[in-house]
Amino acid sequence: MKFLPVFLLAFLLQGFNLFAQNKDSITIFNKQVLKQTIKGTVTDRATKLPLQGVNIVLVSSPGVKQVSTDTSGTFRLINVPLGRQALQASLVGYQQVTLAELLITSGKELVINLELDAQSNKLNEVVVNASAGKKPLNQMALTSGRSFSPEETNRYAGAFFDPARMAQSFAGVVAGGDDNEIIVRGNSPKSLQWRLEGIEIINPNHFGSEGASGGAVSMINTTVLSTSDFYTGGLAAEYSNALSGVFDLKFRKGNTDKREYAFNIGILGAGATLEGPFKKGGSSSYLISYRYSSLSLLEKVGVKVSDEGVPKYQDLSFNFVFPTKKAGTFSLFGIGGLSKLSKDAERDYTKWEERMDGQDIRFGYNAGSTGLKHLYIASSKLYFNNVISISGNRSSSHIDTLDHDYRSSLSDRNRYTNTAIRYAGTVNYNINSSNVIRTGVNASFLSYNLYGQEYNTELKALKELINQKGNTSSYDAFVQHKAELSSRLTLNTGLHANYFNMSKSWTIEPRVGLNLKLPADQQLSFGAGLYNRLEPLSYYFAKSAVPSGQANEPANNKLQPTKSAQAVMGYEKLFGGSLKFKTEVYYQHLYNVPVSVDPTVNFSLLNESDNSAISSSAYRSLVNKGTGKNYGVELSLEKSLSRGYYFMVTSSLFDSKFEALSKQEFNTAFNTRYVGNLLMGKEWKTRRNNLFGLNGKLIYAGGRRYTPVLVEESIRLDEEVIDQNKINTLTTDPYMRVDFSASYRINSKKVSHMILMDIQNLLNKENTMGMHYNSSKRIIEASKWSGIIPTLNYRLEF
Repeated sequence: MKFLPVFLLAFLLQGFNLFAQNKDSITIFNKQVLKQTIKGTVTDRATKLPLQGVNIVLVSSPGVKQVSTDTSGTFRLINVPLGRQALQASLVGYQQVTLAELLITSGKELVINLELDAQSNKLNEVVVNASAGKKPLNQMALTSGRSFSPEETNRYAGAFFDPARMAQSFAGVVAGGDDNEIIVRGNSPKSLQWRLEGIEIINPNHFGSEGASGGAVSMINTTVLSTSDFYTGGLAAEYSNALSGVFDLKFRKGNTDKREYAFNIGILGAGATLEGPFKKGGSSSYLISYRYSSLSLLEKVGVKVSDEGVPKYQDLSFNFVFPTKKAGTFSLFGIGGLSKLSKDAERDYTKWEERMDGQDIRFGYNAGSTGLKHLYIASSKLYFNNVISISGNRSSSHIDTLDHDYRSSLSDRNRYTNTAIRYAGTVNYNINSSNVIRTGVNASFLSYNLYGQEYNTELKALKELINQKGNTSSYDAFVQHKAELSSRLTLNTGLHANYFNMSKSWTIEPRVGLNLKLPADQQLSFGAGLYNRLEPLSYYFAKSAVPSGQANEPANNKLQPTKSAQAVMGYEKLFGGSLKFKTEVYYQHLYNVPVSVDPTVNFSLLNESDNSAISSSAYRSLVNKGTGKNYGVELSLEKSLSRGYYFMVTSSLFDSKFEALSKQEFNTAFNTRYVGNLLMGKEWKTRRNNLFGLNGKLIYAGGRRYTPVLVEESIRLDEEVIDQNKINTLTTDPYMRVDFSASYRINSKKVSHMILMDIQNLLNKENTMGMHYNSSKRIIEASKWSGIIPTLNYRLEF
């Protein structure tokens, strides 16, 4: 903490120094005002067809000549002044859309892809402020969803260019800790699903574990992201394999007119983004982004970074788009990353204070997804969308324990490899301007190779926990109908069916959504439905230990997916062009939850964020006889960026419970009961439309739940033993975190620079996650989250 004020002061002085050094060049270029281009396409949201004749106006700069879209729906606005601008798109028969506070820089053209909604003849003229409304891109989504832009992800304090960390500020979301895991409405973080270009993908985060949805560092580079959707519940019928939140990510298309480049270097990594047309004058484009760990680079040149091991990682994202005249549009996309962490014990046992100090540790997580997408517009009423993808991930760990002669013995080893080949196909048919039918199928072919063993203190020998190799599959089909019953009432009904081959089980899931527009920019919404999600496959092969220490054959072959029934009701009100109030109340009943077959052990998968329980005594045969419930209320007041500032205040009050075979009701591990977030930021425009920004975030949440440890039994077995009759009855102190960021954007001729300092946990508060048994010291002590995490980044675009 002592170095932080000095570090902050040095950063600010460096920013002013850069400004002073460029003062003379600024004066020269001030006579020639720097300009940029805004271009893009406008399509019909329902049909995906390009719209001709859409009037495009830069309302923030009346001097810029307005344009209209051509036959292919494209437009090009030239000589746009740098800085924040507002664009308006209008066409007779469609709702007018305004995009406020677009960021225009000198180093990169701004490409916008707009979708307009047809306007009912019974409705007076409608003007949609897309920046304030944050309406989901998916027209079938009527509740618990919002869109977010890459620019928001880059701007929010503590986001680290990571969509998951950005979402920690939204209503209904609780930070899982100091990493990027998020708890949505009291559900386990592993209930979250990641999607890319309309199909499920693996966990896109470095240093993730088997079954987890988060990690320490995101693989996602926001330079390749387009505006995307995030949902906290009330999912439409097309979404499968999700109980709580969904990140529905979209990649943007590369520039089709010229080549552009971006380079970034910072504490989180050094990387480059390249984009442009495959050939001059063509409509096909490429977009590629690559990043490598900066700390690993420093180590390679001989700089000692840490005694605790250096996190090494690299990732790649790409999107190749190939439009054709008659066969539709093809795109090849992908994301993947490699990450590992190694730590060797110091070869001086007199310095070992903890058991892990005398261990050599190897950890790795590799994951990737790539897919081929085809969009074919058959007519003004019908289009087809097909995606086929292959995903894979491998998480592994290897721990050797040293004796005082530094001879090693294996104490823990696991290797979990999963592969999925997936297909998602949809057909969208517009009966008329008021009725849309969408139907489709999803198929997932899953392969697994799961192996794990650990040292058992009671047996004083290595014990095999899992050794399974094989494949299974899951199939989904859905149909949904969106009907505008009147100018103010919209109804979405749907039916989803799932078949899981391993357990030979069917699930039929009706879903409904309702949206009612009220006078004075108000609306009510309602959503309800049934949902299911597969658990990490390692749990489907859990074994029950017998007294001899041997293991029975797997008892979970018939284990079915976890299921839930949800209902949500919401109200929102728009004040002016940029301020929105929203509240939602929800109830979720979880059933078919896998729990321990032993009624004396109150183990439920609702308490697990990954497969960490696979390495504990609680890992045993499971049965689908558990239940749970989550209910609560959320409130948010959000002002989108306008007039140089923005803010968002969110609050959630909720309760999260579970029952195992004992039928006793306990708190889930994620039942923090409440969370409040305050997010705000301010921008100042300097000369030549450079921007200096300050952003802050405050998170205040209830403490995490944990279970009392049976000390004497833990000492006897030399491993943690918890009180099964008091699961999650204790609570840590409230979780509090302050994040801060400062940025400075510099525009030069055809080149832009951005310097960003982003600090997570500015006050260096080490929040407590619970109490655990320390086998080295044979005491009960607190487990702490990490303290301050400062990052500094520089980005160059041209």
